[in-house]
Amino acid sequence: MKHLYFLGAAFLLMIAPAMAQTAWRIEPGQYIGNSKIGATADDMAAALGPADGGDAAMGKAWSIWYSHKKDKSIDSSRYLAVYSVREETNGKEAMVVKQIRVNTSSFTTEKGLRVGSSYIEVKKLFPAIKVVAQYQDKQKSRKIILYDVRKAGIAFEMTTEKGGKQLCTAITVHPKGEDINTYILFPGYEGLRKL
Repeated sequence: MKHLYFLGAAFLLMIAPAMAQTAWRIEPGQYIGNSKIGATADDMAAALGPADGGDAAMGKAWSIWYSHKKDKSIDSSRYLAVYSVREETNGKEAMVVKQIRVNTSSFTTEKGLRVGSSYIEVKKLFPAIKVVAQYQDKQKSRKIILYDVRKAGIAFEMTTEKGGKQLCTAITVHPKGEDINTYILFPGYEGLRKL
């Protein structure tokens, strides 16, 4: 029995680093952290707890989880948002995750892209990147350009900083081969103009 305990502890020590790495990883077309494309809304609630906000209508919904400050109050400037659509999965109807969006630099791709990366850095790793839409960020009074890498399943929102450098302000993961504009309805996208 003692040996089983040590074997179990050794196994946990071996897999813990891998689990920690994926908790903050962005994998295009698949996941951001513990939020996975194709997961159900119930899976999301079980993994992240109840959402801090959201909206639903006509078989579509978005849910948002905000970061929390040390005093446990909500920090609405940093979030993870999930867009889901009602469809049949495993013989049952469920809300299924189609897009995941983050605006915090805590999450990174395997090659180090994150919120705050420049357009040049993104273009180097994703040469097929294309402008698909733009909108006005009303809270910060700035124009956001939405770039998509459809085949890979990842999109980048960019804003132009002083000096003309474009920096990433949010990253969205979506199913590979689908256009990000297929489902886009996240808050703040009012006035979105597809290009």
